[in-house]
Amino acid sequence: MKKIVRNKNIIILLLCITIIVLSVGFALISMRLSERIKNDKIYEVEIVNIQEGTAIKGGTILPTAVSDITNNGKTASFTFNLSAPDDTLTYIITIKNNGNLKAKIDGLSETPDYINNDNAANDIYPIILNHNDIKNQELNPGEEIKLTITVQFANSGVSINKTVPYEVSILTSCVE
Repeated sequence: MKKIVRNKNIIILLLCITIIVLSVGFALISMRLSERIKNDKIYEVEIVNIQEGTAIKGGTILPTAVSDITNNGKTASFTFNLSAPDDTLTYIITIKNNGNLKAKIDGLSETPDYINNDNAANDIYPIILNHNDIKNQELNPGEEIKLTITVQFANSGVSINKTVPYEVSILTSCVE
């Protein structure tokens, strides 16, 4: 009888030691995993929001636009609809560095490029499109930058319904 009680006590003691060893091992693995996650370098810059700024009505119809974020947060797509002289639309694109590495805005890829390509600009005349220059801006982790796009119907005196498609993609690189 004493032998059975002694064997039970030994088994209980071994189980307690096993639980303690497993707890310590789990704690060590958890600490190493959290340290490794901290040390992982993540590079992620993306468009997180498109916000309508102002819409100025030059005629009887309010100018409108449809916007969408595509290409895994790298591209903002628009379709602008303007119809009268002095119609103006402003959109604010928020670009954020969601990674833990410093990033740089190398430039913008515009399709069609209404700003730098005279043929494309002539195709949409009397609409004028422009934006602020964010090229070479650096973003620290968690930092945001705003790209403001303005589309305006020139004061030509002639009302005409104009639909203007436009896409702008961000080109970025890691700064290390």
